[in-house]
Amino acid sequence: MNAKSLYRKFLNISSKIFGPALIKKFDARFRFHRIINLKEPVTLSDKLCWLELYRENPVKIECSDKYAVRDYVKGKGLEEILVPLCAPVCTKVEDIDFDKLPNQFAMKAAHGCEMNLICDDKSKLDIEETKKTAKKWLKKDYERACIEPHYKKIPHRIIFEKYLQDADKIIDYKIHCFHGQPNFVLVCVGRAEKLKLQLYTLDWQRINGTIGKKKCDDDFEKPRDLDRMLEISKILSADFDFVRVDLYDINGKVYFGELTFSPASGVLPNFSEEFVREKGKLLNIQTDA
Repeated sequence: MNAKSLYRKFLNISSKIFGPALIKKFDARFRFHRIINLKEPVTLSDKLCWLELYRENPVKIECSDKYAVRDYVKGKGLEEILVPLCAPVCTKVEDIDFDKLPNQFAMKAAHGCEMNLICDDKSKLDIEETKKTAKKWLKKDYERACIEPHYKKIPHRIIFEKYLQDADKIIDYKIHCFHGQPNFVLVCVGRAEKLKLQLYTLDWQRINGTIGKKKCDDDFEKPRDLDRMLEISKILSADFDFVRVDLYDINGKVYFGELTFSPASGVLPNFSEEFVREKGKLLNIQTDA
């Protein structure tokens, strides 16, 4: 077991003993060096963590489910932005028919993050190892569900999406919305350890708000379909105090990524303290309700 797995096991055990709020604050301080105030939340980080821990929303749980959210998006009249499925949803590995899968696909667990497998050539895929991976996903809760409890109520399922060409080159446009109104865009390029981030206003002016190793100093061209993406984000965020709407713009076609309610565990470590304090003013919550 590596250090990352050991730490997450520690979080799970500790949250059962001391409660998720205390461990949430510990994790924010230990991993991200950010102090979270849950008694009198002020910053965007404070408020997102407070909402995560103290305000349950059944629709939020539905929309964090990578399979169920598809019905939510369809219900908003936006079916055309969904990445098509290429196989039936599965609740057990024995139901996965790899022979019927296309040569290229994306396999994802519906109940959390960091459980994705991109296959660009099935002939090179280790099927047995992939089955083991899928079985492991189905057996376990999302590892940070102890401090992001809405993930605990999502059914464990595997979905298969159509492969998007040049997946490693796709730009993510993460549109942060407050009370149904888009406010700023986080541009993400690269994946995993190569991830780079840049912030923009809605009229595509750079914002000085990112920090750390993932901060990117490059300029990105305004996406051709930005107005359409902002329109989509407004529709999909209408039911929530806060949500991040993740979209892709690929060759003139907008695709839906996901809805995220506690980005980066709600702590937002890649944003400066000044930025999260300023954006915290836009999120109105009643902590005594």
